[in-house]
Amino acid sequence: MLLYVTSGSRWRPWDPQNKIYTHVYYSAVKAMGIREDLYASIALLREKATENPEKWINDEECRKYLVIRKSDKQASGYTVSIRNDVVEKSLETAGWVVLISNDISDAKRAMSIYRDKDVVEKGFLRLKNSIDLGRLRVHSDNAAQGKLFVGFIASVIMSGINQVMSDKDLYRKYTMKELQRILAKLRIQEIHEHIIIAPLTKEQRMIFEAFDISLGE
Repeated sequence: MLLYVTSGSRWRPWDPQNKIYTHVYYSAVKAMGIREDLYASIALLREKATENPEKWINDEECRKYLVIRKSDKQASGYTVSIRNDVVEKSLETAGWVVLISNDISDAKRAMSIYRDKDVVEKGFLRLKNSIDLGRLRVHSDNAAQGKLFVGFIASVIMSGINQVMSDKDLYRKYTMKELQRILAKLRIQEIHEHIIIAPLTKEQRMIFEAFDISLGE
């Protein structure tokens, strides 16, 4: 769940001739995720540096978050400590989002537009990675047009899913990836030309209801 809470909206000067709306949001869940990822990354760096300090002493990432010093008191000849001030500095903006507009004054509408734009950009990125739209790797114009058409339809579907999630407030409970993960667990079997759908979980049923999809149970 990536629930962004509006922290405030203000009409600010951009330059002597122009002003802009700034909308500030905060997500405690997003902040926690960033914090956990950073701590896990630093713990791994520290483990590597402790095992072989001479190898990692000049590594750029290690030098950013760790202090590796020579020491006669340690068997390895080095001490490894975390630069806590740098870690806290890196986390100061974790979970915060600032949207800027010269036209949109409503914070909720600004976030909705941002999500619409974000889902399209990420949708095309996923398509490029999953069906190689970055490099079509085809040998005819028809095949290239077919691949691009599939990518376009998939993007339209993703945008439609985003719209329903926004309208039904599903973003309060799930990210789009989490929603897809829940639905991916749905099991369907075909026996003697009859389609049998496994019993829905509570979350799956709620999602289908939000999308006005009836399975004819």
